[in-house]
Amino acid sequence: MRKVCVITGGYGGMGHASALSLGEEYFLLVSGRDVVKLESEVRELTRLGFDVEGVRADVRDEQDVRSLASRAQALGEVACVIHTAGVSPADSVATDIVSTNAVGTVNMVKSFSPVLSEGGVMINFASMAAYSMEPTQEWLDAFAQWDSPAFFDAMMGQVGEDDGCEDSFFRDGIAYSLSKRFVLYFTQMNTERFAHRGCRILSISPGCYLTPMHEKLIANQPDVAENQLELIPEGRWGHPYEIGSLVRFLCDSAAAYITGVDILADGGSTAEVFVPQIES
Repeated sequence: MRKVCVITGGYGGMGHASALSLGEEYFLLVSGRDVVKLESEVRELTRLGFDVEGVRADVRDEQDVRSLASRAQALGEVACVIHTAGVSPADSVATDIVSTNAVGTVNMVKSFSPVLSEGGVMINFASMAAYSMEPTQEWLDAFAQWDSPAFFDAMMGQVGEDDGCEDSFFRDGIAYSLSKRFVLYFTQMNTERFAHRGCRILSISPGCYLTPMHEKLIANQPDVAENQLELIPEGRWGHPYEIGSLVRFLCDSAAAYITGVDILADGGSTAEVFVPQIES
């Protein structure tokens, strides 16, 4: 039976890089909510000689995600799920950030945990922004409501009220850090449940990579981008293919003991900010 790799956000920078790294070994089932971009991605991957199918799915919609999981299972043995779909303040507001990043991750884990084959792995994408604020007890209380109809409202309660345009960017930033911290935390909450099925679950927290999303930030907020670059010890932006290589390794049997953790791949940015550095 052929092995299937599901990639959400399949036409985004991280999703595309993952597809390029895994396409020779797996049948690719790529998804996203923009049909035009999805069809373009399928054409590109097909042109490269990969076996691929595209399914329009919005991770915010639980029924969409269930249908995606059913389709994946019908195609073969679901060996890996690479959940890159997410949005940031560069292109979205707080409500969409929380619903896509947090609620979307819950939908993905709930729908794919029953169909992932033994030995399979699920990789959720968080962000180095998850490390920018220490979670409060109130955050953890909101996270604990992940399976409640009140979850979205509980998360938005931690973002705060929208008091006007001046606060909107700040709220969007809080929503991003909050939602990505949830991705990291929720992934780790599922470690034992996945292990009991002979599967693994982990997350990756990328730093600043030259994806379309980050290129938009560089174009729209050059001062912010310049400040970011100054805080990267490696002195450069990351390249998506580097994430693709990391994903390929984590899906390999050589990484079979790696589960329940977050891989922080940020060029040293978090260490630079939060840990006193020894001068050279």
